[in-house]
Amino acid sequence: MNAPLATRTGNTIPNLDGMTEAELMAFWSRYHRASRKDAAALIGDTRKGYTTIAATLANYACNKSVAMTCRAKGDIQGATVYEASAELCYNRLPDDLKW
Repeated sequence: MNAPLATRTGNTIPNLDGMTEAELMAFWSRYHRASRKDAAALIGDTRKGYTTIAATLANYACNKSVAMTCRAKGDIQGATVYEASAELCYNRLPDDLKW
């Protein structure tokens, strides 16, 4: 994952919109059930719900990846469903962790 890192709060959240499908799925694989240590490193702190926030970021990445795959295959209807799911994940994030 070579995407630029957000630095507003000392977090290491990459700009998920700048990642490839493979990079997004690698991110999902690492963070969908992240250890507390990995979640804290990603988020930049241990605020209430930090492990859930890491999982939400992972779910965003997965939905974004599947949407990209759907679009590449010409399945626009499927892509819009996954994009809407990704947007719901993004909207659940604290403002200081959005890119």
